[in-house]
Amino acid sequence: MSEESSTSATSNPLADASGDNLISLGALLVAGSWLIFEVIAEDYFVTTVAVALALLILVLPRIDVDAITNIASVSVFMTAAGYALAAIGVVEIIDEIQGGIFDAGGSTIFGAIVAYAGYVLAFFGARQA
Repeated sequence: MSEESSTSATSNPLADASGDNLISLGALLVAGSWLIFEVIAEDYFVTTVAVALALLILVLPRIDVDAITNIASVSVFMTAAGYALAAIGVVEIIDEIQGGIFDAGGSTIFGAIVAYAGYVLAFFGARQA
C-alpha cells in the first residue's frame, strides 16, 4: 500500500499532461518571452513567425468550436502547430548559436532559455497529441 502512494507522489506532471496542454504551455512560454524580453526589456528577439504561431495556438482553441470545425480538427491543428513551433525553435537555436547568443548579458540568455523551453514543450506536446 505504501508503494502505491510513493509512486503516485513522484509522478511526472509533464508526462501526465495532455499533448494540447503541453503545446499551449510551450506557446505561452514563447509568447511570454517575446512580451517580457523583447517588448518590455528590449534584450532578446523572438522570431515574428514564432510569436504569431504561439499566439494562434493560444487563441484559436478558445474561439467558438463551430467556427473552428470549418478549418480543421483542433487536435490536428494543435499537433501541426506544435511541430511547426518546434521546427522554428530549431532554426532559431542554430541561428542564435551562430550569432553568439551566449556572449550576451544575463537577461538576454534568460529570455533565450525561456523561449527554448517553450519550443521543447511544444515538441513534446505534439508528440503526445
